[in-house]
Amino acid sequence: MIFYQKINKGDNMKRYINKLMPLSTLLLVGVICFNCGTTKGPDLSPEASRKVLKSVPDWYIENPVKEGYKYHAATATSQDLQMAVDKATLNAANALSGQMESQMNAVVKRAQEETGLGADSKIIDQFSKTQEQIISISLKDYSIVKKEIQEERSDPGNIYRAYILIEWDEGAAQQRLLNKIKEDEQIYTMMRSTELFDEMEEKVGAYRNRNN
Repeated sequence: MIFYQKINKGDNMKRYINKLMPLSTLLLVGVICFNCGTTKGPDLSPEASRKVLKSVPDWYIENPVKEGYKYHAATATSQDLQMAVDKATLNAANALSGQMESQMNAVVKRAQEETGLGADSKIIDQFSKTQEQIISISLKDYSIVKKEIQEERSDPGNIYRAYILIEWDEGAAQQRLLNKIKEDEQIYTMMRSTELFDEMEEKVGAYRNRNN
């Protein structure tokens, strides 16, 4: 009786293993097929290698300094050459926009301090909106003054790295803003006796002189 049960248990185990075999085989085949179908593409954001660091343009590391102008450099990678250039240009433009936003906030705060008006003043609010509109329009007038494209190896394909340097003429924006201030009687009356207004006129004067 005991011997019979052992044989029966052994047969049951064989049948159990035979049932598992097709399932395990299917799982193994599925894993192999999945790995075959997910070929890894090139890394579009590779870590900077020693070769890449050595080839970085000097103007990217240290931006030019020029009175009345602002400069921003940026880099980006892509499998498409033009896409790399476009991405780098957008990165530089966004950096410029962020810097100008901070500067505009500082100008509004200074206008409040020099005029003695509070943040809830309608004239201050109007000045802030005017400045924001003018600068927002003017920021589109940047120029690409330097561009360098390098090819990087990233198996199984190549990618391109673009370095871009943009230049923005701050004097042109100041002139537009100053003209707009003078057109608004309330803002002009508020601003004309401040040191901030005098500095704006000096910047606009320097801009006109260098463009004559």
